[in-house]
Amino acid sequence: MASTITKKIKAKISGLKLGYMNTAVTGLVTELMEIRSYMKNDVRGEVFSFVLVDDSAEMRVSVFGKDLRSIWEVCNTSDAVRIAGGMVKTSDPRYNSTNNPMEVSLSVDSKGSIYRSNEVPTVSERACNYTGISDLQNVRLQENVDVLGAIDTLQPPEEVMTKAGKRINVAKVIIVDQSCRSVSCTFWGSSSDQAVNWSVGDILSIRRAKVQEYAGAVVLGCTCSEVRRNSDDTEVTTLTDWYTNAKQSDTEFQPLGAPCPSGAVGGSSDQRGNNRRVVMQLPASHESFRDVDEIVLDFGEGIKMRVFIVHKLYRLVPSGESQTRVNTNRLEYAGG
Repeated sequence: MASTITKKIKAKISGLKLGYMNTAVTGLVTELMEIRSYMKNDVRGEVFSFVLVDDSAEMRVSVFGKDLRSIWEVCNTSDAVRIAGGMVKTSDPRYNSTNNPMEVSLSVDSKGSIYRSNEVPTVSERACNYTGISDLQNVRLQENVDVLGAIDTLQPPEEVMTKAGKRINVAKVIIVDQSCRSVSCTFWGSSSDQAVNWSVGDILSIRRAKVQEYAGAVVLGCTCSEVRRNSDDTEVTTLTDWYTNAKQSDTEFQPLGAPCPSGAVGGSSDQRGNNRRVVMQLPASHESFRDVDEIVLDFGEGIKMRVFIVHKLYRLVPSGESQTRVNTNRLEYAGG
């Protein structure tokens, strides 16, 4: 359901609780994604998502239905929308670009509704909490970070074919900072369009980049970013001066190695001589791994451990003569 409505904002995003939305929420539409089709129980459906923002918080909203084109157009052409009738649930970190641990799932074929709103909330820009490039190795996979760096390499948008056979634009940049480390940043789809206005040496501020791993290195999946050129900004001038001097002195920038293992939530490891002991603190819900069949942890020196997921239970199969211990909440590996 989609139309225009003018009402006072009844609730803030920060006030939403898990469960059915018993009140409407109004916010700005950002990061609107294209409609995708899917099949479930031999029934075709459509889904798209966006980030709803008000002056209290931001939240991902997923919209489901049989024909969503008119509703998507409302979101695309409106500054603000009012949503109601959705379910608030724990967000999936694979898709959530916000720092909100919850998201809204809204079915417009059921009780969900989206209206164009003339009540546009005033939203002040969220201050970025930047993570240094060298510190990205300590961030778990799929977490979101804010990063500030100088563009050292720029690949303008170009069309590529995905594994699913879909054509999509992609742009890539490599940014560096005073740690003399570099990280590759990939911008997919419509987010790649902004790269045509960038140049090497520009200071790029990236919000909510998702930490990922590719070919044994840290990479960032990005959507929300901007070039900062304010000459009165101390962070910008300091980083600009450093980059200029670094290029003049032929400084080499080292790419980051692999980040923390995926799935090792709250994990820890230690090394005593040739003996290693690794503990993986598993999430409370196995649903976090519902699309994973196997996890391989590589500890170097030929030591690997495989975790197979069978009927939503965890079974350890080490690749050497090793001792394994399993209980319902922890996986421990002791080997040499």
